[in-house]
Parts: sequence; C-alpha cells; structure tokens
Amino acid sequence: MNALRLAVLLLGLTGLAQAGAAETFTNPVFRSQDPWITRVGGVYYYIESGCGVADICVKRSRSLTGLASAPWIGVWTHHADTDSNGRDIWAPELHFIDGRWFIYYAADDGDNNHHRLFALVSSGTDGQLGTFREADTGLPHGQLVESSGHWAIDPNVFMAADGKRYLTWSCTNQADSTFPQRICLARMRDPLTLGRTAFISTPARAWETRGAAIQEGPVGYTRHGRTYITYSGSASWVANDYAVGLLSLRPGADPLQASSWRKRGPIFDRHGRVYGPGSVVFVPSPDDRQYWNLYHGIDRLDCTPAYDCRDIRMQQMFFDAHGAPMLGYPVDPGVALARPSGEGGDGPRRLQARPFGPAWGDAAEGHPQAGQVVGAWSYPKGLSALSALGGAWDQAFRRSNPNAPDLHTHVEVAMQAKGTTQAFPKYGIYCAYDDARNHAEMFIDPVYKVLATHAVVHGRDQGWRNTPLPSDFDPAAWHALDCRKHGESFTFSVDEGHDDQVEQRRTVSLVNGQPGLVVVDVRAAYRHFHASNEAADDAVSDP
Repeated sequence: MNALRLAVLLLGLTGLAQAGAAETFTNPVFRSQDPWITRVGGVYYYIESGCGVADICVKRSRSLTGLASAPWIGVWTHHADTDSNGRDIWAPELHFIDGRWFIYYAADDGDNNHHRLFALVSSGTDGQLGTFREADTGLPHGQLVESSGHWAIDPNVFMAADGKRYLTWSCTNQADSTFPQRICLARMRDPLTLGRTAFISTPARAWETRGAAIQEGPVGYTRHGRTYITYSGSASWVANDYAVGLLSLRPGADPLQASSWRKRGPIFDRHGRVYGPGSVVFVPSPDDRQYWNLYHGIDRLDCTPAYDCRDIRMQQMFFDAHGAPMLGYPVDPGVALARPSGEGGDGPRRLQARPFGPAWGDAAEGHPQAGQVVGAWSYPKGLSALSALGGAWDQAFRRSNPNAPDLHTHVEVAMQAKGTTQAFPKYGIYCAYDDARNHAEMFIDPVYKVLATHAVVHGRDQGWRNTPLPSDFDPAAWHALDCRKHGESFTFSVDEGHDDQVEQRRTVSLVNGQPGLVVVDVRAAYRHFHASNEAADDAVSDP
C-alpha cells in the first residue's frame, strides 16, 4: 500500500479532532492561507495546498476550533513537474456535489502565465472522501474547458438564487497574468462542464488597486433569495494592501451580465494589529445558531512577500436583512473570543442588557473590554431604544460596515427622563466609532440647550464644541439628528432641513467607524434609524 492510499485510509479511520475544554480561543488559529471550509454530515472539512504531506491536504473536525489540532491528510499529489498542473497549485476547494466529492484548484507548469483551472474527482461513495484522481474533462490532467482560454486562478463553485450552479474565479483580459485581475463567472452544466465565460467585475476603486489592480479569491453564496460574491482586492504580496469587497446581484437580474452586479467595499480591511485580511469564507457553528468568518491575515508589516506570513483566523459574523455579510474588523491576535456556539461552553460573558434586536450589539472592534453594549437597552416594535438612567455612557452599536470612509447617520430621538447622577446629562449618536480610542459623537444637551460634539483620536481627547439650540427647543419632542462624514470632514445637524436647523462642522482624523446610540444619565427613545455609505450604495435602516 503506497503512502497516499495509507493516508486516505487513515482519514476514514482516525477519530475526528475535537475542540479542547477551554471556553475561549485566540487568533490566529493555525498556519495556512486561502482558506476553504465546508461542512457535510456534521463534519467540517478544511482544505489547502502545500501542507507538507501532499500537494493537496484536508483537515477534518466536528468543531471549528478543533481544526487547529486536526492532522493534515494528503489526498492528491501531481505526477510530474512539467505537467500543466504540476506546479504552483493554489487555493483548492472541496465540494460535495450530487453525492460525490470534487476538488477545484488552479495550477501551472512552473510559469505563472500558464495558470489555469483544474478538477479532481473522488472515488468515494456514501460521503467518504476516498482517493482523488484527475477528472475527465476532455483536456489533459483534468483542466476545465473554459471558453475564454485566459489566465485563471481561485475557482469557487456555488448555487445562485436562480437555482443554478456557477463557477466564479479570478481572471485576466488575456492569456497571461498581466493585470488587471478580474472576476469571471460561468454557469455549470454539470460539475465538470462550463458554459460561456462572463466578465462581471473589474478592479477600479482605490481600495482594490493598492499596489496592483486585483480582484481574486471570489466566493459566491445565496441568502434570503439573493446572490452575493465576496472577493479580495489589491496586492497580496504587500501586507497592508489586501482587503475584501462584495458583489451583490440585483434581484431577478442575469448573473452573466456585468451590469447585474453592484460593488461594495471594503467590507473587511486592515485594522489594529491585523494586516491584509482576505479570502473570507462563511460557515455555520456546530449547532447552526451562529455564522463564522474564516479568513487569512498577517500580524507584521516586514514580511516580503506578505503571503508567506499568513495564518488562519476566525470570528463570529452576521448578515443584514438582505443577506449581505457584516464582518466588522479583524480581531487583534491574542484577544480571547468565545468558542463557536455548540462546541461546549459559552465563553466569557460580556456585559449584556435586555434584548435589543439582532441588528444591534457590541462595537465591531471585537474587544470584550471595550465598546460593550451597556445600559438597559430594549428594542420594542418601531425602534424605541430605551436606556436606563445611569452615570456612564450607555451605548449600543448598529451592525454595519465599519470600513467605509464616508457615512451618513440619521435618527430621530426624544428624551423621556433625566437622571440625577450626572451634572451634564445628554443623548445622541456615535457618528463614527472605530474603537475605544477613536470615535466621534454628537449630543443634545437638554440642560444647556446646545448641540454638543466630541471626539477622541488615537486616545487623545479632541475636546467639546457647543452650538446653541433654539430658545424654545423642547427635549421631550422628537428631533432629527444627522451626521455626515466625508473622510475627515464631519457635519453635525439637529432638525436638518427645517427653519430652525442647527449645524456644526469640524475636522476629525478618523478613517472609518460605525454608527451607534449613546446616552449619559438620560432615558431616551429613538426611531427611524438609517445609516448609509452613499458612495458605495451601502445602507442599513430600522423603522
């Protein structure tokens, strides 16, 4: 029995890796890059190339954190270096389709200009992986027949909202690897046969052209009847360049038309001590109560090329009402995170309040010690967010994309009662909350009847600025608060568009952030919340 067959046999016989008893884990989880994970029959399968055991390897575990200790099992190795799939084997994906396992990957003969897409098919039955061989596609070594014949990497297979299966990948305009790298899409007639190739997106925005014009690592999925493709943009070899974007298919539109897709981004970007986050893939927790984002990232800026220092991280993620991903920020290494739901143990308890609705919660920074939901917030019908009378800044944050440089936040608010513990009670909104050391906010001060703004940048207090409100201003009445952020320029308004509008402008050196609600020693009600990144057609709302 050769080593490869023995390894595959062991894959079927070895007990599946389990998570340890600890209730928390920290990132990074293990060394790898270009993650792909799928779950079949309650088992997570993680795949990569170049693990040291074979060209393509698999980990198995019944828990997500258990992947860290699960052994690598080799499932396929090329025949000869001179073969068209003999070198530079990149970003394999494992898919269970119509009762059989398939692996899709990119490879070349040692010349990157020759990168193309390939497939392997398993001999396994009844869900077993079995042994893998080059698929019979009509081209040597299982190369997929793709109509453009252009350079190609990073294949991904997914089902769209129209009920049809598609292959998406990163492609160029020509046969070689000359930039730009774009996103291609083709309908699959069967697991090994592609229809015509369509070019659906080209890198053009600043965040996807850092270092080089690149869109790669696409992953498609469908949620709530809508189809999305996440992808990574910019130069992968520069640690501080890589970021994640999103393509959204317009409902009912033809997926093979570029005009059918709208682009947002970045939806996941460098933050804190994490650089180059990318290649996101979403997977449910063992009990299906949560979704988790697996991605690769880097902790240092001095690694050249940057992708040599990548490792795998994971953190909980959310979806908005339409199914678009809300990823927040990559959590710094070493921060204790609760294990995924269903792994045993609920992890550390953050300071929580009464239920405040699924769209609201902690700050995106992901640090348990900062940006918590504090105060007794509730979420009755129609968004009446009620905060208990307290002395601290009571706050709650809207789950949204915190990476957008431009943001417009609107809400209506009315004071219901003042407390007695603070000399300066106030209520308002966070215009941009990046983390505990970087934020900007606006308040109504009902005692001095002023619009008060405040900011902290890099931990340094930027001071308060006050603008008088009308003399007949009634704090108990509903008033509109609007904050418009364009880069570092902030415009704060009370009752925008009315004759008695009050406005204040100031410059605050905040790159990004998310909106939120904040009160100090006041009970207030909020309604008609809306936050949008107008430049990217990205918005969240509540009644």
